Amino acid sequence: MKSLSFFCPIVPAVLMLFMCNCLFGQDSFSAYTSTKSVSNVWTIVESNTVNIYVVEGSDSALVIDAGYGKGDLKGYIQTLTMLPLIMVNTHGHGDHTGDDHQFEKVYAHPEDMEQIEAIIKRTAGDKDGKTTLVPITEGYVFDLGGRKLEVIEVPGHTHGSICLIDAQNKILFAGDHINAVVWLFLKGCYPLEVYLNSLEKIEKRINDYNIIMPGHNALLDKTFITEHIACVKSILDGTCVPVPYNYSAMTKGAMLCKYKTSEVAYDPENLFVQPTKKN
Repeated sequence: MKSLSFFCPIVPAVLMLFMCNCLFGQDSFSAYTSTKSVSNVWTIVESNTVNIYVVEGSDSALVIDAGYGKGDLKGYIQTLTMLPLIMVNTHGHGDHTGDDHQFEKVYAHPEDMEQIEAIIKRTAGDKDGKTTLVPITEGYVFDLGGRKLEVIEVPGHTHGSICLIDAQNKILFAGDHINAVVWLFLKGCYPLEVYLNSLEKIEKRINDYNIIMPGHNALLDKTFITEHIACVKSILDGTCVPVPYNYSAMTKGAMLCKYKTSEVAYDPENLFVQPTKKN
């Protein structure tokens, strides 16, 4: 009986893994690796590139972002937790919304909903049910049961970017608003000046988090935000000596500024908000 009681807790996860591999093929989970890190948070990394977080409360689990869509994300998460799942997008880019179509309901900021809806229509095909998009704005709170995450609007990387603060557990889930290298040269990015305002807004809440969990790469200490703000300011005041950001063909024309551990890739033609012309 002792050995049976040892194995019983892992049976649901093993069974789910077996069933999903039968239904979707042996490679349905191959894109994912996962670790359980701070305060009942699973960090799932897809294709060694993008982070997906599963935050467990007592009643439900919040899934933060949906990756590229290269596997059975929902099935994989169900091998990690048996809690009901709530999906939220930090922004509308395809590397964070690729498996939205696997979920019946997806929470996102209204400014990025058009882009998210287009991705869902493209990826769902005829095999999945309809996904409902639910708008969330500043101050919305996800109550997971004994655990609450607050939505903070942070326009910059996209118009509808958000962060989520878990103040009780001192965690900031930052999406692509804060990464070791932030991309601000893409079509649809706000001017760098707007991004700075969003960073400073998050800095004002610095007592509510100790750890930053970004959309890409390893977690960051909260002190990173000070360096990141300094990097952005050095671009805006002209003290940074930038270099071309030759990451790939899509980064042509972008420049890169570095300050300590922070790197910002930006469009030199999109620094300041242009004044509104009067008639």
